[in-house]
Amino acid sequence: MVRHNNQIPNAHFHKHWQEYIKTRFDQPMKKIKRASRRHAKAARVFPRPPGYLRPIVRCPTLAYKNKVRLGRGFTLEELKEANIDVRVAKTIGVAVDHRRRSSNEEAFKQNVERLRVYNTKLLIFPRNPRVGPKKGDSSKEELSKAVQQKSHSGVPREKVAAEARPITDEERKFSAVAALSKAREDKKAANKEWSKKLNKDRT
Repeated sequence: MVRHNNQIPNAHFHKHWQEYIKTRFDQPMKKIKRASRRHAKAARVFPRPPGYLRPIVRCPTLAYKNKVRLGRGFTLEELKEANIDVRVAKTIGVAVDHRRRSSNEEAFKQNVERLRVYNTKLLIFPRNPRVGPKKGDSSKEELSKAVQQKSHSGVPREKVAAEARPITDEERKFSAVAALSKAREDKKAANKEWSKKLNKDRT
């Protein structure tokens, strides 16, 4: 029984929590389905590669600026520098993003070089095989050696392997705990000196 001027008990525990749980028991089968779709698409678009060639970009914000990934598409400036027409880019498997800007000179050169390398390996089949190759199409000898690329070149990863070496005496004597403690003490001392100087200037 409720006594005094308190809230009426309204706790309810029949919340049907089983209806709001998402399970992924189909994850193994989804993996097989994605792979089968990739194989079907590769067979459908043969001899073209299944996807578009995409640029190498860096993630936004200070937290992720060191992470490198594939971008949406090449900028108009990058295509112009690589002598590729914007209207032709999509027809030869190059993704275009008219909104992105090339502010980094190093990244700009890297993507232009990526386009040039792709252009040297590019084989263009004639639209109508009966008519034969037109201007800009590859020769029959080159087309006979064509092999479908399952995917475009991804993000280059640099493998940094440290060479094995003996531990020096200086490294043995070093203590990370003591170094951090000393740094904290120095910071406190510097703050005290700064506050003293600030109060002195005010007076």
